[in-house]
Amino acid sequence: MDKGEKPGHRKKAAERAPDSRRKRRLICRLGRTEERAKGAIDRAYAELEERFEERTRELEESRALLTEIADNSPAVIYSKDLEGRLIFINKEYARLFGIPREWMIGKTDYDILPGDIAEEIRANDREVIERGAPAEYEESIISGGERRTYISMKFPLRDAAGTIYGMAGVSTDITERKRAEEALRESKERFQTLADNIAQLAWMADASGWIFWYNKRWFDYTGTTLEEMQGWGWRKVHHPDHVQRVVEKIGRCFRTGEVWEDTFPLRGKDGRYRWFLSRAIPIRDEQDRILRWFGTNTDITDRMLMEEEIRHMAHHDALTGLPNRRLFLDIVTIETAQARRHAKKLAILFLDLDRFKEVNDTLGHEAGDRLLKEVAERLRESVRESDTVARIGGDEFNILLADIVHTEDIALIARKVVDAFRKPYTVNGHELSITTSIGISVYPDDAEEIEPLFRYADIALYHAKERGRNAYQFFSDELNSRTVERVRIESDLRRTLERGELTVHYQPQIDIASRTVVCAEALVRWQHPEEGLLGPVRFLPVAEETGLVSAIDEWVLRTACAQVRGWQEEGWSGLFITVNLSGRQLHHPELGTLITGILEETGLTPECLDIEVAERVVMSNIERASTRLNELARKGLRISIDDFGTGCSSVIHLKRLPVQRLKIDRSFIHDIATDPDDRAIITAVTSLAHSMQMRVVAEGVETEEQLSFLRASRCDEMQGHLFSAPLPAGEFGELMRRGA
Repeated sequence: MDKGEKPGHRKKAAERAPDSRRKRRLICRLGRTEERAKGAIDRAYAELEERFEERTRELEESRALLTEIADNSPAVIYSKDLEGRLIFINKEYARLFGIPREWMIGKTDYDILPGDIAEEIRANDREVIERGAPAEYEESIISGGERRTYISMKFPLRDAAGTIYGMAGVSTDITERKRAEEALRESKERFQTLADNIAQLAWMADASGWIFWYNKRWFDYTGTTLEEMQGWGWRKVHHPDHVQRVVEKIGRCFRTGEVWEDTFPLRGKDGRYRWFLSRAIPIRDEQDRILRWFGTNTDITDRMLMEEEIRHMAHHDALTGLPNRRLFLDIVTIETAQARRHAKKLAILFLDLDRFKEVNDTLGHEAGDRLLKEVAERLRESVRESDTVARIGGDEFNILLADIVHTEDIALIARKVVDAFRKPYTVNGHELSITTSIGISVYPDDAEEIEPLFRYADIALYHAKERGRNAYQFFSDELNSRTVERVRIESDLRRTLERGELTVHYQPQIDIASRTVVCAEALVRWQHPEEGLLGPVRFLPVAEETGLVSAIDEWVLRTACAQVRGWQEEGWSGLFITVNLSGRQLHHPELGTLITGILEETGLTPECLDIEVAERVVMSNIERASTRLNELARKGLRISIDDFGTGCSSVIHLKRLPVQRLKIDRSFIHDIATDPDDRAIITAVTSLAHSMQMRVVAEGVETEEQLSFLRASRCDEMQGHLFSAPLPAGEFGELMRRGA
């Protein structure tokens, strides 16, 4: 024991030594365990990181594959988020607008397209997102300054949870097809536009032709699954009559690398077949080796059906079964050559039905169609077996009379055709008396070429109708001269409003009892720069036919209202104006608004304006006329019926109309001094009108004897040369001042 060492100290140290060694050994073991655990964690993390990178590569490959598919598609492919910002676009989309793809990502349609087009596309996008289902739209896009039309198939994009986070679309340019269809529609008046809803079924095959991918549209149409369709499974939905041909052709294309294109029927999930146009292009690598094929099948069933129907209808009228214009022209060409070879004549007859529009307006188009069928039958029965009857359109028919020796034979057949209409037609229980007007041109007397023969027959038809209808008219040089004159009048008339050549004359209407002026009738005249002052009979019929009468009516109405307002300001407060309206203007839907605007503009009160409508115009469509005249009467306007007695009015019809005045046609006034029938008619009409609280105005009063009878018959008013002819505004004012 060392000096100073306490007893027992060494003993205690010896007892503690084993515990320290155990602790050190335990610490060493824990350290080694921690190192092994850390190593295992590092290895697990590395394995996870490797798997993540592998999965990322797979996703990138998948994304690259889809991008490559989209970039090689002839269609425009894109996707957008919920706000309409572009997430992805293919090369065709960027090429369409000529803008780098990188710039367009993140942009909206409003950044690329005009506002109205962008709004329409955005509305379609929202509809797809809100409905959560695919939809197809026809949309317009401005590309290179040109508006182009696309069929767009749009569908929502969903994440793994099924939540919609955007939408995508495939758009196919149908501009050229639409243009072709438009040209086709213009040449076929009987056909209306067929909507084009072509759907695309897309697929992808490897270089050997093994199909490994289809788009959703394919499965939606066929009702199949990918497992059923992989490889050559597409043959299951092909029509068995076409499978062998398609297999051989598509196999050759896959071997040679030529573009595949074919048409065939595919069976849908409903079991029915529809025709498709299939087209596939090879996708090549940098060494020009085929990597895969991308194909689309476009539904062309509707187009094929339309083409089949057009082929069927190309030469015959669908309603009557008669040859149409095209076939008729072919027949005329052949028969003209025959007539030239054998020194024979032939005749071309142009027909239309007199007042056929009234049948459609009163009984409906179904009744009109039935009438046309019956007319076709009668026409066929009226001509010879060697002749041709054709329906050109509407109520227009053509007849070719071939192998004619004497011109008199043409007149006999034309008369027979006119006589065939004498027997009334019965349609839907209604007995209809329909007549026809016929224009005739003769080969080679009138012309040796087909085009002038058609034109001359049309000219003759116009003059047949001008003569009073229910007649036939041969073409002549005199008719041609009159037609040239009519065309000249029409040409001049179109410029007359701009040149200020129209003027209004005013004819006073006189109260018979007091012989004072109560009204002025506004009558249009044309101060022609070469022919002088023209009355309405020279130009209003042409204006009616061309539609110019509406502009003339409006100008006369405005001019007359302003003039009578001026006279009222001079002191003639009790004077009102009467203005004639054509049938076209009467039935214009905005007539009430137009008249209200003119009254406000001129300051004339409604009760100072009398609207005068011819009896024949009212009776041609009593329902529409009654509605329109009652509308005007509610505005406070006066209503008069002009030329009363020349139409087919009945008391029942008159009761439905808000009429204040009846104007007896001048044809009844002319002979009242000698014709008891005319006197009886005037007396009866006056009594009838008074019983219905209407005033009676006599037109064309020329003598005191006529006036005396009208006074005795209690007729209220008169107008005619006995008092004054129509006068220019200045002379009418002088007349009023002298009378005052």
